[in-house]
Amino acid sequence: MKLWKILIVCLFSSFLLTGCWDRKDPEDRAFFITIGADTAEAGYRFSFAPVGTEEGAEPFGIEAATLADAIAQMDCRSSRKTDLGQLKTVILGGRLLEEQEKVTLLLSELEWDQSVSKKVMLLATEGTAEECVSAAAKEDSETGLFLWDFYKNTAAEVAVTKALDLDTLLTERREQAGAVVLPRITAEEGKLRLGGGAAFAPEGVFFLNDTQERAVLFLLGEAEGALIEGEYMGRTLPLRISKSRVSYEFSENGNGSILCTVGLPLEGAVQGDDVFLSKESRAELENLFESIIKQEIENTIAVARKAGQGDIFGILPRLLRQEPALAAGRERQELWESIVFDIRPDWK
Repeated sequence: MKLWKILIVCLFSSFLLTGCWDRKDPEDRAFFITIGADTAEAGYRFSFAPVGTEEGAEPFGIEAATLADAIAQMDCRSSRKTDLGQLKTVILGGRLLEEQEKVTLLLSELEWDQSVSKKVMLLATEGTAEECVSAAAKEDSETGLFLWDFYKNTAAEVAVTKALDLDTLLTERREQAGAVVLPRITAEEGKLRLGGGAAFAPEGVFFLNDTQERAVLFLLGEAEGALIEGEYMGRTLPLRISKSRVSYEFSENGNGSILCTVGLPLEGAVQGDDVFLSKESRAELENLFESIIKQEIENTIAVARKAGQGDIFGILPRLLRQEPALAAGRERQELWESIVFDIRPDWK
């Protein structure tokens, strides 16, 4: 009798063990590594590049009110279930960036979608995201990883833009009142070019060129790999930055302004060792490149302020952490406008 009771209990328990009844095999799923997002009358136009398709397969676009709506439309048209678990890169189009609410909604969808990794990379383009997705698909129609590898390797080695994942972007937007610099990618004659940035803030969006983006990297202490050219003794000499650090000090500056002293200890090498013939030439080269770096940073800050942008450089969070008394009783924009910068590169 006891044996029968045990068998009944085991049999009943087996019905409660669902196991993998709802599991889908990889061949039943449609994976996407890159998605482009542009604005459209319906809300968005999403560009999806199929992964692992035959050579010559083209990305396809869907207009929808939300990303979830676009995925639902795809699932209704395909025998495969759309899966964003392998998503690596999201590209935001230039016109979409001008619509703050749409961008915020899309970022929220990505943040709360449990299948999307918080390490997915964000890129911006001045043109359409669809052009960039198409260019990436032509470069690699088999794995779809071309854009991911291209961006990862270039951003890490050349210092033409900074890497920015979803988690970091969301954190920076919260700390900087919605202001952030997105890495920029451009489709030129069907080829991709990485460099520059997109300053995205509640005040609007404007695009940074390579020099301005490099200045942002110096202010972040992330300019390793940057290449700077200077004229010396009738020659153009390139300086490659090998180590880049940054420090900030804040103090009262009179008349309600705040002095922000930016220290930039740098290391790097200049090609053309024959110019290092004396201590004087070394000192002259150091002064030359320090002056170039200082000017680039000051010009970039001035351009951002003239464009009406807020703090896209992450200065105010540092001020609030280091010297909260200096910020007491002031609005954020008032604080930003009151800061006077003293840029001090120190290259050896």
